[in-house]
Amino acid sequence: AVIAFANADFEQCEQALSALTGSGGPRAQHAETWLVLFDLYRAIGQQHKFESLALDYAQQFGWSAPQWFSLPKLVAEAASEDRPRNSRIEGQVGWVCPDHVDADAVAKLASVSLQMPLPWVFDWSALRGIDAEACARLSELFRNWIGQDLDMRWLGGDRLFSVLAEAAPTGVRDADPAYWQVRLDALRMTNRPDQFDEAAIDYCVTYEVSPPSWEPARCQVRVSGAGSTTSSPPLSVVSDVSTSFLESRLTEDTGAVQVGTVELSGQLVGDIGATLKKMDAELGLASIVNVSCARLIRVDFIAAGDLLNWVLARRSENRSVRFIEAHRMVALFFGAMGINEHAKVKVRTV
Repeated sequence: AVIAFANADFEQCEQALSALTGSGGPRAQHAETWLVLFDLYRAIGQQHKFESLALDYAQQFGWSAPQWFSLPKLVAEAASEDRPRNSRIEGQVGWVCPDHVDADAVAKLASVSLQMPLPWVFDWSALRGIDAEACARLSELFRNWIGQDLDMRWLGGDRLFSVLAEAAPTGVRDADPAYWQVRLDALRMTNRPDQFDEAAIDYCVTYEVSPPSWEPARCQVRVSGAGSTTSSPPLSVVSDVSTSFLESRLTEDTGAVQVGTVELSGQLVGDIGATLKKMDAELGLASIVNVSCARLIRVDFIAAGDLLNWVLARRSENRSVRFIEAHRMVALFFGAMGINEHAKVKVRTV
């Protein structure tokens, strides 16, 4: 589950944790494992699943469940506060669809959307093809979004419908039904009930099954022509360092120990050398470095390797590094990568 989360395979991560905590699961009586699943839902902004789990948790253990908050929302709000009001251009594209969409591309979309400020703007105009596995994953992603109060704008959105229709024509039973499912999900998202009914009938004719029924979506999607702005927000964010002074508890000297505090937020993905250099430049002479992870969503393998090397470098300078307020998925991954052998990792309380 920890590895899947680091790879942004949130569906696989959820399945693994649910198997552990579900009825008859090996960790069904282990409250701490339930808390890991709670932290997963916070990290990916799944409030409905969190609240459903909270009911099961209270019934299982007889005490109150953790309180809900959305990590992606916290990150987006912090980014909005740091950004000048007029710096975000209306219609700025947050995700640009590649010409061919595979499962990895869908995983990237799921990851990027976690901290994308509303409205989400996707540009589908470059799409030329999509494989069946990607359709299945995209359908799962769409169904998660359908039940949320989200505001989206799809530039070149009709290109998605054209590609899906071409990949699975009416009457061609050899085509994977996943193409139809994601097409129907997309029609729900864009509030096109008439086109949904037509596609549902064609689906029924093609596979000789009962047609799915229309259900309105909570999210709002506006479909328009292709846009020209394709800049994307950064995934990795490092805050300014705040420095405080604490009385030394290491010696009886009347001197003070300088403590540098920095916050990592969002997702640390790929090469984070620039982020770490910024941290180094701000730490000054601090002998204790506190790294707040209160708004850190995810760290992937490459970034974790860079972070481990950074910790080792700080230790060689006789500095002590502490990661504080990390959610459990991040803390467990730090353990898997060996970071906790060289730095203290403190998990956020419930």
